[in-house]
Amino acid sequence: MANDFDFSLLPVATLQPMLATWLAALNAIAVGNQSYSIAGRQFTRANLSEVSMMVTKIQNAIAVQQGGAARVTYADMSGQ
Repeated sequence: MANDFDFSLLPVATLQPMLATWLAALNAIAVGNQSYSIAGRQFTRANLSEVSMMVTKIQNAIAVQQGGAARVTYADMSGQ
């Protein structure tokens, strides 16, 4: 899945339902369901970080369009 899409190009009216869908997926996976499907693509606990990243990107796009600043923080999990 290409996560380099610029969500800030979409209107907030489009982003808010998308955010709700991705939040539902994140919640379903986090509370014990092992998978969730969006548009025919299956996400599992192994995809939890990908789903979380999508939530963050959509939230940031909404914040930018509503006049806020987007902040993204990435953790270095490489152990180096």
